[in-house]
Amino acid sequence: MRKKLLLLSIAVLCLGSLASADTYVTTGSRGPFTADFIDWSQLGAPGNFVSTPALVFSFLGTNAALVGNANGGDFLTMQEGVTWLGNFDYGENLVWTGNPAFGVGGGGPFIIELLNPVGGIGFGIQADLYGPFTALVSIYDSNLNFQTNLVFSGVSSGLENGSNLFIGIQDTTAVNIGAIVIDSFSGGYPWDHDFALDAVSFNYTTPEPGTMVLLGSGLLGAAGLIRRKLGR
Repeated sequence: MRKKLLLLSIAVLCLGSLASADTYVTTGSRGPFTADFIDWSQLGAPGNFVSTPALVFSFLGTNAALVGNANGGDFLTMQEGVTWLGNFDYGENLVWTGNPAFGVGGGGPFIIELLNPVGGIGFGIQADLYGPFTALVSIYDSNLNFQTNLVFSGVSSGLENGSNLFIGIQDTTAVNIGAIVIDSFSGGYPWDHDFALDAVSFNYTTPEPGTMVLLGSGLLGAAGLIRRKLGR
């Protein structure tokens, strides 16, 4: 991969104030993102520690990515219902940032730097602590220039019914999403920056103008507010 290593400089890049020339729309459905996806099971069995940065490949071979925690710490593979007790669909393959306060992994933010830029990207997210949480996604273009920050609200629970927050982002101007940085906030230490992600899906097109009004709904998770103890 000939792109510079975003994973080692993202803390500085996140401070950029460059205004985005592109326009982004959001959706709470995986429907628009059908070109390809990254399945986290390629990184090992559930509970495996993974070093940052890790190279992953999309299922159909159309893309690759460097992924990992911004602080360079390890992250972990997880599976809903096996090593993760959350509100993803049962059996979903996940990655977890870990939580250094508990001596496990480095904690977020989590970076996904794509080899090939995409027009849209989508993924499910759940904070480790049960209850409401806020997710922040920072978007970078194909040259790794900061574009914009987007904020989403979700609810974390142990229902294992697919009620996790899904974040879908599409660039309506160009196929120009080169990297994203994901973070979560659950009310402060030690739970901020502690979250899991399911498969990352993407497409290589911009949405049709007529469909844009349909986007932006469904961003709030619909689940009970339950506080969880660690079940690792």
